[in-house]
Amino acid sequence: MPPDDPDELLHAAYTAIGKAVADFSTVLLGYVSDLDACDREYAENMLMPLLRVTRAKANRLLDRATDLTARPLVLKALVEGRVDEGKALMILDLLRNLSVVHAAIAEEALLAHASVNNYTATRRYAIRYIHRLDPTAAERRHEEKRKARLVEKVPLDDGMALLRLLMTAHDAALAFDHVDRIARSLPKDDRTLDQKRSDVAKDLLLGRDTPTPAGKTTVYLTMPITSALGLTKDPGMLGGYGPLPPRIAREIAADGVWKRILTDPVTGMAEEISDAYRPSAKQRELINARYPTCTAIGCNQPARRCDLDHCRPFDGTNTTIKNLRPKCRHHHRMKTHSNWKCRNLPDGTHEWTTPRGKTYASEPVPIAEPAPF
Repeated sequence: MPPDDPDELLHAAYTAIGKAVADFSTVLLGYVSDLDACDREYAENMLMPLLRVTRAKANRLLDRATDLTARPLVLKALVEGRVDEGKALMILDLLRNLSVVHAAIAEEALLAHASVNNYTATRRYAIRYIHRLDPTAAERRHEEKRKARLVEKVPLDDGMALLRLLMTAHDAALAFDHVDRIARSLPKDDRTLDQKRSDVAKDLLLGRDTPTPAGKTTVYLTMPITSALGLTKDPGMLGGYGPLPPRIAREIAADGVWKRILTDPVTGMAEEISDAYRPSAKQRELINARYPTCTAIGCNQPARRCDLDHCRPFDGTNTTIKNLRPKCRHHHRMKTHSNWKCRNLPDGTHEWTTPRGKTYASEPVPIAEPAPF
């Protein structure tokens, strides 16, 4: 690879950020450890004038340094550029409720996955992995996080503010779908869809009348029948979010409408159900189950909001599960109108080739654990 390769230069500059974070954390812990024991409790007050940061920021820096240096493998991966700061901190957070033995097992597996996948894919994999390793840890984490639910107002510049609601993933999915459906039902005007959603949410919170579109609010949850019946502890998969602890998934499913999706026992993938150009409703359901998000690298737009793209141009017979992949409108246009190329591999992987000739792959997501044989 030539030393002035622009992709390599950009990648090296990005990984240097993680190394700087790791180096700073190591130096900071050394700085604090040199203080007298009676002064360590007030270490943030040393940092505030020295680094010109608030007390809250100083405490965040101390917490991050403590967490990172307590996990030498994560710290080493950050230094070497195999993970960035976001993935490193996410892995630390997910390991927190595991036993020492389970945390050591999970740490290596999650770092290996994170080194070749983006944050969202790694988090989805990590949660599934931890669910299998210690199902009770997932429930403990959920209960802790659920107790922390809140509404928070964050002042912004230019007369604006951000209103944040922390709630369960299921409640958030229902709330967003409700707001989204109302916003999409409004007459066309000069507002974007995001602006309409904001206005709808404001009206709902202020108790103002809003239109009521036909149909009902919907979320999509998949889980193995053995888990639904309580025979195994496999997680449920909430569409647009990821794994949920089995007990929580069963509670949600109890009030739902069930549909059967057959899976391949070896891979856990949803299986093929055409001669029409437009995919059938059944095909779309299967594709959304197998590929829950846009299949462009790093894109997390839920499949139900994507186009179903014919990866090989339509020839009259190839509107099939093997040839269709969800792509958000942006990436559908990119594939059609730019020098990006994509193709489907026999194992279900979707491979992209950049205009510079580099290839990246996105893999289908199992909705059940492969059979142990």
